[in-house]
This record gives sequence, C-alpha cells and structure tokens, in this order.
Amino acid sequence: MNGAFNSDNPMMRLLTNFFNLMFVNLLFVFTCIPIVTIGPSLCGLYKVCLCIVGGEDTEVFKTYFKEFKASFWKGLGMWMIVLTTGAFFIYELYLIYFQNDRLSGNFSLLQYPVWLMLLIVLQIFLYGFALLASFENSLKKTMINCLLLSIKNFPITIMLVVIWIFSAFIYANVPDMQYMLIGFELFFNFALRAYLCSIFLHKAFGLKKIRYRKDGSEYEESWEEEDEDSDIDSDSDEDEEIEEEASDEEDDDGSDPSDDEETDTEEKESSDD
Repeated sequence: MNGAFNSDNPMMRLLTNFFNLMFVNLLFVFTCIPIVTIGPSLCGLYKVCLCIVGGEDTEVFKTYFKEFKASFWKGLGMWMIVLTTGAFFIYELYLIYFQNDRLSGNFSLLQYPVWLMLLIVLQIFLYGFALLASFENSLKKTMINCLLLSIKNFPITIMLVVIWIFSAFIYANVPDMQYMLIGFELFFNFALRAYLCSIFLHKAFGLKKIRYRKDGSEYEESWEEEDEDSDIDSDSDEDEEIEEEASDEEDDDGSDPSDDEETDTEEKESSDD
C-alpha cells in the first residue's frame, strides 16, 4: 500500500505531472492577460514542461515565476518581434491575395519572399522561448540558433508545427467542439501543447534526463546514451557471433597442422630415399 503512494511509482509520477500541467496552464493563462507578457509567460511554461520531460522534481509555482522574471525582458523583446513582424507579413499576404485588384500592378511575385519571412518568424516562435528558458544567451544569438536548430532538426520542426496547429484545425473544421476546445485551452491545452513540444525540444537541445534505478537512486542520461543503450543488445549478439566464428576457425586450424606435419615427414622420407 505504501508503494502505491511512493513518489517514484510510475502511476504517482503520471498523476503528479498531470496536475502540474493543469496548474502551470492556469498560471500561463493568468500571466498572459496583458498580452504583451505572453513572451515571458511562454518562457516560464517551457521551463516547467522541460523540467517535467527531464524527470526533474520541480515546484511549479516557484519555477514558473523564477523563469518568468529571469527571462522577462528577453522574452518580451522576442514576443514583440514575433508579434509585430508576423502581423505585418500576414497583412502583406492579405493585400497580395485579396486586394491585388485594387493595387496598381501585379504583386503576386511578392508572396514568395513574404512567405519566407513568415517561415523565419515561425522558426523563432517554435524554438525561441524554449531556448531562452534553457540557455543563457543574447537575444540575437538565440534567434540565430532558432534558425540553425529548425533546419538541423527538420522532422522535429514539422512535429512542432503539427502540435501547434492541431487544435486550430479541429476548431475550424468541427464547429460543434468549439466551446469544449475553449474550455480545454483555458484549463489544460496550452500546457499540454508545450509539454508535447518539450519532448522533441528536449532531444533537439541535447539536455540531460533524470532516470531512476530500481533501488530508487537517480542518475543523468543523455539522449545519445539512451540510443546507445538500445543498441547494446544487438552489438553484443554480433560480437558473440564473431567470437563463435573465430573459435570455429581456430579449431579447424588446430587440426590441420598435424596433418601437414605427417605429409611433410612423408615427403622428407621420400626425398631421402
């Protein structure tokens, strides 16, 4: 009975993470009310979610507001860049697609550089706030790292886009679920979305994970070490096969020298005769 309520019990950790996500979601919604503070709020949200993915026991309230305060100005600056440039280029696309007839000349070719700039803004949004929550760096260097990481980890970038637009897709195509989705967003979905993104971002950033042995002790493990551990069994099997083949060859070679010596002595006797 005591083991069921042990903090190291998988079920207890699952329930703890569930309620932590609900709590941090409420904190995120509350601190996003001024709208301009969405950037620092995202930093705090990602900090808590990355700690959960990494297996760390974290105090949600303390961790969230500590990161909110530490990344306030950088998060605010990045959010204003994303918000203003994103709104500007979306308005440009609106003019190109829907107001082209009212404008003098054909501006359809301008859509390609506009889409490229929107893609850069999207890359900064997907990686930037999580980077601010994980590493100490300048705002300019962080945005450059966003572009490099999004290109290097292109499959992860696709997954991040899918995670962020999935709810919007359901909201637009299933009108009957709109009110339910609004309630889900307020109580859980922002944190759930950030948590799912953190699973992929944790690997992209190469962060350490806290693992637990059977005796309850902790140890750190990287994603590369986990991949290597998964290959140990196959590598050991291959080594055993190689050793068996080598031993068979040695056995074959061990029987041949005696035969060779007999043939050599016979040849010598014949030569003496």
